[in-house]
Amino acid sequence: MTEINARELIEELQFDIKTGDKLKAHLVLKHLADVDPSTRKVALLHLARAETAFTISVLTGLLADCKQDESVWSMFRETLFAKALENPEVVLDLMRREVRPNHRMILAELLGEIGHEEAVPTLMSVLHEEQDEQVLRSLIDALGQIGDPVATTSISEYLYSSNAELIIAAIGALGQIATPTAIQRLSEKLGADPDLDIIILDVLASTQLPEAMEQLNNCLSSQHAHVRNAAKRHLVEIGAKSVPFLIENLRHQDPDLLIHTLNLLGEIGDESAIAPIRKLLHNEPADANVRFAAYEALGRLPVQKGAITLAQGLEDPVENVRTAAAKAIDFNYNTILAAGVKNMIRAEDPKTRPIGKTIIDAQCDNIFLDLMETSEFRRFALDYIGRGVHSDIREHYIDLLRSNDMTALADQISRQAAEDDQAPNLKVFAVDDSKMILNIYRSSLHQIGCEPVLFANPQEAVAKVREIEPDFIFTDLNMPEMTGVDLIRAVRRWFDKDKLPIVMVTTQNECSDNEAAMQAGANQIINKPFTAETLKKALDTFLASSKAA
Repeated sequence: MTEINARELIEELQFDIKTGDKLKAHLVLKHLADVDPSTRKVALLHLARAETAFTISVLTGLLADCKQDESVWSMFRETLFAKALENPEVVLDLMRREVRPNHRMILAELLGEIGHEEAVPTLMSVLHEEQDEQVLRSLIDALGQIGDPVATTSISEYLYSSNAELIIAAIGALGQIATPTAIQRLSEKLGADPDLDIIILDVLASTQLPEAMEQLNNCLSSQHAHVRNAAKRHLVEIGAKSVPFLIENLRHQDPDLLIHTLNLLGEIGDESAIAPIRKLLHNEPADANVRFAAYEALGRLPVQKGAITLAQGLEDPVENVRTAAAKAIDFNYNTILAAGVKNMIRAEDPKTRPIGKTIIDAQCDNIFLDLMETSEFRRFALDYIGRGVHSDIREHYIDLLRSNDMTALADQISRQAAEDDQAPNLKVFAVDDSKMILNIYRSSLHQIGCEPVLFANPQEAVAKVREIEPDFIFTDLNMPEMTGVDLIRAVRRWFDKDKLPIVMVTTQNECSDNEAAMQAGANQIINKPFTAETLKKALDTFLASSKAA
């Protein structure tokens, strides 16, 4: 390799600048990586002091070559950016006249970075005539960076390109423009491709503009589970700003939308949602899943005023709803609620036994300890915990009683359990991201003689299925990261429908979701709220047919 003389390089560059010889200056500067850092700085200083059009033209050509050392390339880029800021019209003039793709790409990127609004008509004109996909992407990116709404239609056309990179560039550019029209164009693209849907929703969420928030909220009614789940994730991340949009949903009658909304309001935890949720319960929704979701949401919120609404939930005819109400009471337990609960179960009335069972099964410790002061509840609780609950729940209460100076009662429960414990017949997986639902599964499956194995994370259930080999699986549909349909597909790689029955248990009745679940290999779909009898019927149906086969 020929050694470069630093002094001669500088002298040649000075001469080329003086005579306006761009080609020779280009050739000289290509060797800049071969000289010491000090010489590089001197060379770039001379170039920066040259006529703007000369410098920009030479540096554009050098960057278009894409063969420079990284450190030298960065120095060229910085010098070009500085000169472009001084006189953006020179860059724009070059863009109008340039036909070489690599040069067009550099100039487009530069105009976008400096945010030169006057460049928009030229960039759009080039966009309509250009064929090179890399240049097209640079043009779209530049128009997005400048953010002029006039480019919305031109960019939107590339949402339907056959090239995935151009589609993604168009999505990003429209997100940067972020006008109501741009956001609408993005929303219209949803549903065509799951991967692109996620990118679009990410872009919408990043703007946090009212129009984008409205579109995210609208996605809660999407027929596509991946769209709903991504929208939910973003609305929770946005937090309090999304609550007004969600509260408006409570005016609707669609049970699925109400359930999704209530779940989100509980997860966000903003107190402004309390009054609208209480109003919804006051109107007595006919759908038990809506009532469950409402009480579950209130169980995450500090309900002070109007707490009596929670106590009324203990008298709901559906066990799942009573469980959610009990957990909400336990979270917000105070003297008013204590008085209300005690009045409900004070008398030894068989009708109040379901309330007592619910409180125990849901592990409502505050309520439990308070009620243990009454003889009626204490007699019932000792018998039920000793003979009727899952061993995990029993151990929980034994520990609770001992830690609250009630060791004799704990010992009494232990003796009863030792006499009555029987080995379960079937090992059943229950998968749901709601811990409350999992508690209900545990009690219900234990009641019908099964050993429940509970998973809040569907990926963990999939990881364990080959190791444990359950007899049966119940799974929710809507779960973060992995849906119930995804879980079924994963399990069916190893176990067919006859070997391991899977039933999807959901609050929804979306045809597309149901079809996807059955195509993935579900044996049946049942709706929440479920009971021990519901689960037993499913178990009996499919396990009996499996044995017969």
